[in-house]
Amino acid sequence: MGEITDIIRVYIVPELLDDFSKDFSLDLRANIKDQLYDGHGYDTGNLKRNIRTDVRPLSKTSRMITGYYDEGNADYGIFVIRGIRGKGRVAPIDFLGDGLKATLEAYIN
Repeated sequence: MGEITDIIRVYIVPELLDDFSKDFSLDLRANIKDQLYDGHGYDTGNLKRNIRTDVRPLSKTSRMITGYYDEGNADYGIFVIRGIRGKGRVAPIDFLGDGLKATLEAYIN
């Protein structure tokens, strides 16, 4: 995937940027969670509950929105992404990337 700025450019009134960023962040979190099933995770089953998003201002007119999983509570998320389960391999689940794609599709279309 290319740079986000190459995929989507949002031109909105600067006063609305914080509200837009918050809404986008919440949609991103929901779409990432939608890629996982309830109880997803090797030992604790709490990967879905530990999906986080963060909005950080970069300037008056730009925000950085990050989607991630809390490695402190769900450190096995990398194994889900890589497709490693127990002693075997299964299809990887790029829940972060797929959640981002779903969010971008909703905002672009």
